Amino acid sequence: MLLTSCQSKPPLRWAAYYGNVFPDSAFAPYDIIVFDRASHPPLAPLKEEGKILLGYVSLGEAETSRSDYQNIVNDDLVLDTGPHWTGNPIIDTRKSKWASYMLNTLIPSITSQGFDGIMLDTTDSLIAVETMNPRYAGLTQAAALIIKDIHARYPHLVIMLNRGFEILPQVEHDINYVLAESIYTYWTGTGKPKMVDPHVYQSIAESLKKVQSESPQLKVVTVDYWPPDDRKTIRRIYAAQRAEEFIPYVTTPDLQALTPEPQ
Repeated sequence: MLLTSCQSKPPLRWAAYYGNVFPDSAFAPYDIIVFDRASHPPLAPLKEEGKILLGYVSLGEAETSRSDYQNIVNDDLVLDTGPHWTGNPIIDTRKSKWASYMLNTLIPSITSQGFDGIMLDTTDSLIAVETMNPRYAGLTQAAALIIKDIHARYPHLVIMLNRGFEILPQVEHDINYVLAESIYTYWTGTGKPKMVDPHVYQSIAESLKKVQSESPQLKVVTVDYWPPDDRKTIRRIYAAQRAEEFIPYVTTPDLQALTPEPQ
């Protein structure tokens, strides 16, 4: 049966998965998929199906488990943030060596695998550290400039930015997707998820929709973490995010599972 003008296209679906064990068929429902850049399923079959494939990049943190970690340390790109920061070491984005590495080495290594683009993570870490101590001033602004440089150098690269809402006004024309992580639910330190206060959620949603209205090419994707056996709540999360015209995904925090949407 032919589609008529009154029949709408199915909504876009996306997923983030940082494992490498699922077959191609497991990704059939998704249009956009974020994979770990170093450990992922074969990309070619998914590209043949027209999937948009993005490789994970940590913009603000040096990941100790990565093969390039020691090189980043040797290039004096890691900040000494003292005992107040317990995550991966923060990268000094203000130094030109980091932008050069991103533009000339890291991104080419990702696109050469067949990825269509990148998902930039940990901008919020830069914002947090800069807020914590004035001597880190400029980290966030430098990150925004790196994103603009990436877009200028690779105009056809698909770019997704995880959160970093503070710099959205500066980069909204340089990215394709903003990932609003944990804006409807959040995972607590006890391992039990909770709902975000409705007023807080609505404030963030309205801000994101305002950016969308100014940059029509920009799409908002969301990810919330919730126990996969609670199908009723997961349906509620999907419905709430779609009501804002966002593209939702609900899964587990380790992103090692591929969690189908309950039907």
